[in-house]
Amino acid sequence: MFDLTLEKLFLVVLLAGIVIGPQRLPVYAQHFAGTVRALRHLIDKTRSDAERDMGISLRRNEWQSLDLRRYDPRTIVNDVLLEPAAHPPATPAGTDEMIDQARHVRPGRKYLVTGTAAHPRRILIDSLPHDDPRRIAAETRLPTHPPDDPPVPETDPAPGSVST
Repeated sequence: MFDLTLEKLFLVVLLAGIVIGPQRLPVYAQHFAGTVRALRHLIDKTRSDAERDMGISLRRNEWQSLDLRRYDPRTIVNDVLLEPAAHPPATPAGTDEMIDQARHVRPGRKYLVTGTAAHPRRILIDSLPHDDPRRIAAETRLPTHPPDDPPVPETDPAPGSVST
């Protein structure tokens, strides 16, 4: 970073000796040594706190043996997607909320939209259990034949006539 070589460091010490003076140079050297010790102590304390919090050692030789590719987000997502589900998401059958959602499901729908308008969540109907009321409501078919008795249109009685 600073590309300090032995010659440059010697030049800095020589300039500091000239600017500060030979009488005050030992005092400033002690202050500088104390600052370096405090900085080293801070680094060691921070490292030990991080090791304790993360549960892994941050020493150089142990970092080299640690495989950092397993922390790559692409690897994590790929592992989760390829991992078979241990069990399907549990949905308690017959709850009031599910029955209310089933009332709003139109037959033939492929997805059930739940959640708020700000954070909608789409659930595939085929992923629901077979006894789920929402799946049953989506799989119900509308009648394709006309009803037996056609509806009789209602007419208003003529003004002034009395209906009995």
